[in-house]
Amino acid sequence: MARRIVRRALLGSAAVVMLAAPVAIAQMGSGGAMGGRGMMGGRGMMGGAWNTPRYLDALKVRLGIGKDQETAWKNYADTVSGVAEQMQGMHQTIFEAMGTATWQERQKMMNDMFQARQQAAATVHAAAAKLLTTLTPEQRTQAQRTLPGLAYGRGMMR
Repeated sequence: MARRIVRRALLGSAAVVMLAAPVAIAQMGSGGAMGGRGMMGGRGMMGGAWNTPRYLDALKVRLGIGKDQETAWKNYADTVSGVAEQMQGMHQTIFEAMGTATWQERQKMMNDMFQARQQAAATVHAAAAKLLTTLTPEQRTQAQRTLPGLAYGRGMMR
């Protein structure tokens, strides 16, 4: 009886994973690991290695950044790239240390990571808000749906 319950629970869990996997893969889309949906979602900019400059170049084209907006865009892109590099470095450091860390050290590393992610999100949000002031109304609408730092419900810290 107990084996049957355990078996059903395992089969049910496997079914959920099998049903959820295609949805997760579909959400990745053709825009790289994030599908153009913002930062820190899944393996996105903060959770995995991918081409940040290429992603930002694609966003720049999607938004139609003009010559008069270049400086503001560069400031935003530099902020996003710097934060991504910093977070990837922190992820790597923690990954390497986890194997030999004590429970208390792991807990501290995870708390530090959580605080760093909050700070990263705030930094990118501030840069995105500054960029918004230079965009046209049409660009703003698009930016609020796709730009890391603004697209909170679609990938940022989800």
